[in-house]
Amino acid sequence: MAGVVCDSLEPLRRVITRTRKGLGKKLSNIPELKARHSEAKITSRFLTYIADLDIEIYASVLDKRSVKTPEDTEEWYRRAYAEAVRLATTQHAQITVTMDNRYTKAALRDKLTQQIATQSQRSDTLLSFVYADSRRERALQVADVVAWSFFQKYERGEESFYDLIQHRIKGESLFVR
Repeated sequence: MAGVVCDSLEPLRRVITRTRKGLGKKLSNIPELKARHSEAKITSRFLTYIADLDIEIYASVLDKRSVKTPEDTEEWYRRAYAEAVRLATTQHAQITVTMDNRYTKAALRDKLTQQIATQSQRSDTLLSFVYADSRRERALQVADVVAWSFFQKYERGEESFYDLIQHRIKGESLFVR
């Protein structure tokens, strides 16, 4: 799970627009840029653009092979998400978390936001939550490609994508419990 902290989402949105311009007519109209569906050179260019922004990256990585599988595997997702936000709250007292509208059920959204709020260590942190569709909110696509670069490093041993953004990473946690 990875998050990008910035003062405004607009520069993140512009990175998507800039990347799309280099794709040509056939690919420029796809609904969402996904690193796993893109050529390596496009993803590298995308990550280079991201690395040039005034941002901070926080991520948590869960090694599913080293932890007991919970009854509800969504617990893994909630735990990793909450840890990434907790890392960011160690540096920021106020955060608006823009999240992919992954859940359609309000109860699942509530469980996620409750876990994030509970896991945040600072009692003086002001957290707010915004849910958006990643096809419409281009800034979420930036977080997705950043998370993909962590996946490449930890799952595939391919660090070249991670290395492009490494100087922007301010917090990283690896769960192996």
